[in-house]
Amino acid sequence: MFHEKLFRKEARLLYGKSKKMKRGGKMIFTQTIVHKNILHSKGYLFPVVAILLSLAASLSATEGGIDQMRHDVKVARADFYIAPDGNDAWSGKLKETSAERTDGPFATLQRAREAVRKLRNTMDQRRPIHVQLRGGTYRFNKPFVLRPEDSGSKVSPVIYESFPGERAVISGGEIIDGWQKSDGPLWKVELPEVKAGKWYFRQLFVNGKRQHRPRYPKEGALHIANLPKFDKNSWMAQSTSDKGELARRAFQYKPGDIRSDWANINDIEIVVLQFWSEARLRIQRLDEKKHLVLFTGGSWRPLTWSGGYYVDNVFEEISEPGAWYLDRDKGVLYYHPLPGEDLTQAEVIAPMAGVGQLIRLEGDVDKTRFVQHVCFRNLTFAHTARELPQEGHSTPQAEITLPAAIFADGAYYCRFEKCQMNHFGAWGIEMRRGCRHNSVVGNTFRDLGAGYIKIGEPENCDKDIEETRNIVVSDNRMLDAGQVYRGAAGIWIGQSGGNTVSHNEITGPLMWAISVGWKWTYFPLQRARDNVIEFNHIHDLGTGILGTHGAIYALGTSPGTVIRNNYIRDIYASDRWGSGEGIILDNGCYGITVENNIVYNAAAGGYGSNFNCAGNFIHNNIFLYGKKYQLTVYGDRPKGKAPYKGEIFAHNIIVWRQGPLLNEAQWPDYSTLWDYNVYYHEKGEPVTFFRDKKYTFKQWQAKGMDRHSVVADPMFVNPSNGDFSLKPGSPALELGFKEIDISKVGPRNIFAK
Repeated sequence: MFHEKLFRKEARLLYGKSKKMKRGGKMIFTQTIVHKNILHSKGYLFPVVAILLSLAASLSATEGGIDQMRHDVKVARADFYIAPDGNDAWSGKLKETSAERTDGPFATLQRAREAVRKLRNTMDQRRPIHVQLRGGTYRFNKPFVLRPEDSGSKVSPVIYESFPGERAVISGGEIIDGWQKSDGPLWKVELPEVKAGKWYFRQLFVNGKRQHRPRYPKEGALHIANLPKFDKNSWMAQSTSDKGELARRAFQYKPGDIRSDWANINDIEIVVLQFWSEARLRIQRLDEKKHLVLFTGGSWRPLTWSGGYYVDNVFEEISEPGAWYLDRDKGVLYYHPLPGEDLTQAEVIAPMAGVGQLIRLEGDVDKTRFVQHVCFRNLTFAHTARELPQEGHSTPQAEITLPAAIFADGAYYCRFEKCQMNHFGAWGIEMRRGCRHNSVVGNTFRDLGAGYIKIGEPENCDKDIEETRNIVVSDNRMLDAGQVYRGAAGIWIGQSGGNTVSHNEITGPLMWAISVGWKWTYFPLQRARDNVIEFNHIHDLGTGILGTHGAIYALGTSPGTVIRNNYIRDIYASDRWGSGEGIILDNGCYGITVENNIVYNAAAGGYGSNFNCAGNFIHNNIFLYGKKYQLTVYGDRPKGKAPYKGEIFAHNIIVWRQGPLLNEAQWPDYSTLWDYNVYYHEKGEPVTFFRDKKYTFKQWQAKGMDRHSVVADPMFVNPSNGDFSLKPGSPALELGFKEIDISKVGPRNIFAK
């Protein structure tokens, strides 16, 4: 028997006071709060129920603070509701508007945030706070900001979610209607805010699909003729007197490729397709006699270090369906409809002015005040802007300077779960400074201008508290990013350690699916260490005009980092330059393990490594059917005596049908250990090493390489249909190769009931 007096004391501590009501002749509780009278009326039965409720709450509060959010629990009642037709003057405690229209849901997240702050000071602290958004669209003209005072706790997180069975859309977009027929196939609509200079946008979505601005040429790229000659007496010297800057701000074009009679030439963008990035530049001045163009700002590299360029936003080229053009001076939007598209019925959305972000978590890292234990669940985030600065845009690598729609500084134990992230102008989520133990789980990303997720900063922070670390990105479907900025990575990890990127599906016209690490030297040591990249399905990568550098890319000294059990297939390169590899360990990589990965049909082969790497372990991988070659150990080759590489490449299977085995003509030295590998050319051609020397296998072994390796058919069951298991008697098995199971690769159904 329970001692009633003791239990009442415990109940008051746990639950305080309560309201009660009858439904269907049975007593139920509208809150997790207990009234003293109920204790007497229920006798010993209630303590049993209360303890079970308390035990359930305790079990739900697991390590990590908000793991109870892993499942889509349909709570019977939320603390506050929000609805598109709600009213911030109401209580927010009703899920529907009252018949008298005197009470009902809130209208905005901002009002619910204030109510949560007030409730936090008076409520039981052992249960979550639920804020549910009824189905419909909520249009944001500024970000929703959460600060430390908006935090939950480990056992009492704050959950912003869609109402069960409905879907709430948080959009930074504005619907455009009032279309009228224009000349030829074009339709138009007048936008007074644009003409007044209050609104300009570079993205348009018609019936849920991103449509494109007219460009010249329609496909492919133009060639830069030359760099201008440096002349201190020229008109260009008025803008720049530095020869190096001029090489990044001006070029000579071929006659007719750029024209001064194009409409609104100040709104035209020259997109220079550089290696691993692109520069978007505005025209400052044209010299049509000498065919010279000067830009308002410059690219990071000389403009001739590129694969060409194209001209974006040319009204005269609006000749194909799906193209649109915004005339800033006249305030008129033109659109060339797709076949069967009715502009009087279509949903046309453009991002609102200045709405580049939808959510901001603003902790104060310097004062160790963090936004903690907040979850966003089952919501759709859509339509953010990315305006082009007057000086244009250029980033050295990975487009990391661009903003994200969801931004966090100083966020701990926060979670984005089962959300849709659609139609963003640049990045999806950024966890920049001082973020820890956050999770991005089970979401779907579609049609992003740049990449999906950024973690950390490019430079080492001075204090440990400033480092972002221990972020989990798992079980997400990441589709079609890099729609505008093709030099972006899908997931970028900078100076940040202890992160896990697992069980994601990643695809799109990106430069990398996953980029981890950010220093080109051994010292100073970076913070990007102990990262785990595993069980990801990366496919159809680099499908845009730039192609891709590699699927998984590591950079810098990263002890403890592991790349394992990933399935990578169909990796494409640009026609204008090389690359398109599966896994790359670039300059300065040290202490990284690459094991149990399968790379299938990558343009430049399965694996590449820089000579300025050491201490890496590449073990038990399958590299199949590279197009141009299979393996690369390349360069930034050091001047003078080559360093001791010290890499172990063992128990790997390499099978190919075309191209050489190794890309290089020769290595500077052979101070690396390759052994117990299986090499096989399916067309029966001799296996040779290097393009020029073409060492035979015996000559290769005479250099100390692959002394126990074999040239033989590894005997796959059916790799063309995704079966990479080995038949009995496989020489790879005899050498100690362990079979790789890809059945667990990619997103799991972790929310299944």
